[in-house]
Amino acid sequence: MFVFGNEYKRSDIHAEYGGQRQGGISTPARHDFVMLFTGEQGRRYGYLDDWTEEGLFLFTGEGQHGDMSFVRGNAAIRDHAANRKDLHLFEYVRRGYVRYVGQMVCTGFREPRRADIDGNSRRVIIFELMPVNAFDETVLSGEKISDDEMWGQPIVSLREGAVAYSTTARTPAERIAFVRYRTNAIRVYALRRANGVCEGCGEDAPFKTSSGRPYLEPHHIWRSSDAGPDHPKWVISLCPNCHRRAHYARDRATFNRRLAHIVSEKEKKS
Repeated sequence: MFVFGNEYKRSDIHAEYGGQRQGGISTPARHDFVMLFTGEQGRRYGYLDDWTEEGLFLFTGEGQHGDMSFVRGNAAIRDHAANRKDLHLFEYVRRGYVRYVGQMVCTGFREPRRADIDGNSRRVIIFELMPVNAFDETVLSGEKISDDEMWGQPIVSLREGAVAYSTTARTPAERIAFVRYRTNAIRVYALRRANGVCEGCGEDAPFKTSSGRPYLEPHHIWRSSDAGPDHPKWVISLCPNCHRRAHYARDRATFNRRLAHIVSEKEKKS
């Protein structure tokens, strides 16, 4: 859909996908993603978006006057995983044109006090965003957990980790670690639940990996991408053929509805 590093005319993006044409947060009603736009012009309004040493992108929420609150675009960012929406970040390169930075995951937020456009002190929402490809590693409390360890956990424990929401993560590092762990718990749980059989067509996995495990691919049923946190009832393990069908086939909408029913029936027994 969007290509890393490519430049786009913002008006062309909205002409194709819809969404608000102004401001930093755009929520196309008919698509499963939220678009975020950042640039130097936001500094005039106290929006100091930037990268941190931990690899987080700090993105300022919307609202120029008074305390920011979790409504509209701000709520869309905070709840994007629960709402099964992807986050796509763009940065302005010149007037009217943006460069695609990549798909992001919101790992948390902070609420410092800063001056609004009139110079009055107010509460500001700063979202902590991490590139989705940073979740290839499984990390918990700062320690790596190997794939073998994840696969060695009881499937009940994996499911608990897959649906958990952190209420104790206080620092950005802890929030990143939690989301990483949950993302990988969902992935391994879905593969364990399949038990070597494609949950789409019912055929055995086409081959085994170098670690001796059946090869299947986790698929996020109602999202355009297969990355980041979700819920086990929306993630299914498929053979490569079914996986491509779920994304690209003419009947993909019907097929994904059938996949959702399959997973729903399985999860009722969990």
